[in-house]
Amino acid sequence: MFTNVWVSAIFVIAAIVVFIILCFKGVHTGIAALISALIAAFGSADSFYTSVFETFPSGVASLVQLMFFVFTVSGLLGFLMDETGCSKAVGNTMIKLLGTDRAWIAITVTSVILMCAGVGTFIFVVVVVAAPLMKSANLPRKVGMIAAQGIAPAINFCMPVPNVPGALVNQFLGTGIFDAPVLSIATGCLGIAMFLVYQTRLVAKARANGEGYDGPEDVELKLNEEDLPGFWSSIIPLAVVVIAAVCYSKITYMNTTYTTWATQLVALAQFTGVVVLVLIHWKRVKNIGFTKILSKGCTEMWGFLMLAGCVYGFGQVVTKAACVAPIQEAILGLNINPYISAMVSVAVIAGLCTDGVAAMMVWLPMFGQSYLDMGVNAGALRRLLLCTTQTFDSLPHAQSVANTLGVFGLTHKQAYKELFITTVVFPVIFSIFCCICCILFYSGGIA
Repeated sequence: MFTNVWVSAIFVIAAIVVFIILCFKGVHTGIAALISALIAAFGSADSFYTSVFETFPSGVASLVQLMFFVFTVSGLLGFLMDETGCSKAVGNTMIKLLGTDRAWIAITVTSVILMCAGVGTFIFVVVVVAAPLMKSANLPRKVGMIAAQGIAPAINFCMPVPNVPGALVNQFLGTGIFDAPVLSIATGCLGIAMFLVYQTRLVAKARANGEGYDGPEDVELKLNEEDLPGFWSSIIPLAVVVIAAVCYSKITYMNTTYTTWATQLVALAQFTGVVVLVLIHWKRVKNIGFTKILSKGCTEMWGFLMLAGCVYGFGQVVTKAACVAPIQEAILGLNINPYISAMVSVAVIAGLCTDGVAAMMVWLPMFGQSYLDMGVNAGALRRLLLCTTQTFDSLPHAQSVANTLGVFGLTHKQAYKELFITTVVFPVIFSIFCCICCILFYSGGIA
């Protein structure tokens, strides 16, 4: 609409500022993205009508089209794991093996098992056993919260696991889940090591300071619930997801593009796990009711899908702004290694959006192809982007922080310090490590 670079820049900056403020105020991220897109449309090279009624909705539609089955099956798997009692059975077994004195390890292991299979709603599953475990071990609730959430950046965004965030990147970079595996595992192991050292010291400090359980008393640890399924029958579907993802990554289906297949194999792997879960726990699944499973389980993640789609639509409107080309040229023209400029720019956007997925959806359409054209290794760039989105996406006003604290019944004053260390400080460290590795080992094709 306004093609003057400076006028366009004013509207784009205003749109981003409004987006941040609305998210800070607790407005739904999708609505914040829509309102911000309306503002950004004034700075677009296209007409206001085209930006609002064509560019934005087509962006939403394109992401929904590509990611529909990934989000649908991910929600279904998480729902069935919860409703059949499989998730709790895994948690209870970990508790029996490790004991309540090492309760935090049981919580962490349970979270990791769920995350490795791409169960995005793991935090809502683990919280069920976290409170009674903390009560039995006489430890503060924040210890249980960090045990569950603190390791998530290292697993979900560093390790090569079949999950939604990892699938989102593939459509832009033409990558697969298991690209640059050594880099992924090395970065993830560093994140895991820092978490384990910190969590151990956190427990020791709580014991030394006499900090005991600080939650509601009407929680009870029940380890011998007869209505729960067995451990092995509960974990087999999750193992199947991981094995299926590895197997499917070796297959090329007809003339389907590698990007599309790499994205959909996440859904196929998780659907394979769903089928195995249904077969093993047929009676439990039947008791839940197929109407409930289809109506609630399949739609569990649809809200998050629309959220991601709206943010992507906003990003599409921004990319049409008259000021974008000069900004791209300025960033890409910096006389520094492209891996460094990629890491810094993603970290800044993650801090502005306070959401890792939103940061990817804004950055990738603007810069993804340009970086590939520069000769960077796509697999290495994929891993660097994913881990870097976790650097500043967990600032105090982030919606994810509010959700995590709320689930565990804690306030910022009670537990944000610990959350900040594990979800901001540690990701900054392992992202820098990942960037250094990219420069040392993946710079061969850069012009």
